[in-house]
Amino acid sequence: MSKFKAWLYRFMAGRRGMDQFGMALYVTGLVLYILALFTRFGILNLLSLAMWIYAIYRAFSRNLVRREKENRWFLAKYQPLKRRVSQAWVRFKNRKVYKYYRCPKCKSWLKLPRHVGEKTVTCGKCGATFTKKA
Repeated sequence: MSKFKAWLYRFMAGRRGMDQFGMALYVTGLVLYILALFTRFGILNLLSLAMWIYAIYRAFSRNLVRREKENRWFLAKYQPLKRRVSQAWVRFKNRKVYKYYRCPKCKSWLKLPRHVGEKTVTCGKCGATFTKKA
């Protein structure tokens, strides 16, 4: 058992394993595979297999500079999407307490407590004022 353990340590030396992009590839491949089971589209099976193979390749790759560059690219695309989904979830949870509006000038989200009547709202981001009924 110790020989195998030593071999495994040597094999994994210089490798980082799964990062966020690798996990996203793996999960997307799993979702595509499940969709392929229900829809019987063979192309989805091939896409899921390709994603899994690439995720495993990335996990065992020793080219850390390139893998880190790919991960940074992924995070630059993923973080704004994650933030928008998170904010939409908060707005959905608080929909009975607050009324949400978009600023007509800068399109940022503003909230007013419900049942306060008509109010003049000042945007904290751009300073625009407008009247809304909550």
